[in-house]
Amino acid sequence: MDATIRVELYIFITSIYAGLLIGLIYDLYRTVRYFSRPKKLVADIGDILFWLIIALVFFYIMNKSNWAELRGYVFFGTFLGTTIYLKILSKVLYPIMLKIFEGIILAIRWIIKIIKLPYIKINKIVQPKMRSLKRVRRIPREAFREIKRYKKLISQKK
Repeated sequence: MDATIRVELYIFITSIYAGLLIGLIYDLYRTVRYFSRPKKLVADIGDILFWLIIALVFFYIMNKSNWAELRGYVFFGTFLGTTIYLKILSKVLYPIMLKIFEGIILAIRWIIKIIKLPYIKINKIVQPKMRSLKRVRRIPREAFREIKRYKKLISQKK
């Protein structure tokens, strides 16, 4: 095989790899959006960031493989790689990603629950004492109000 044909084949295979990677990034983004359920503005900003990341990944891989010379077969290879990923690999990997993210979220909730547990226990112990302390703090205020209310009566008894 001629050296230039090998180089062209390498570039084509690299562009297919770029398409597969773009599909994987899309599934990751889709998984994050599934769990975060962003509002419209945040979703729009996320979409813009997604496309910027995709463009950076594409041009980085193309720069490393063929010094970013964009030819028709490069776009075809990228489209082919993305299509292969979305039609075949995504059906397998996306549910796995959902389960992994679900597990990560459950682990984070479990860790937060463990961290909060001492504070909850302390709060259950301290809360009744704080109520009684508030009652004790209220006594001088109530006494002062009573004195104020009966000030005339007290001053007339002299």
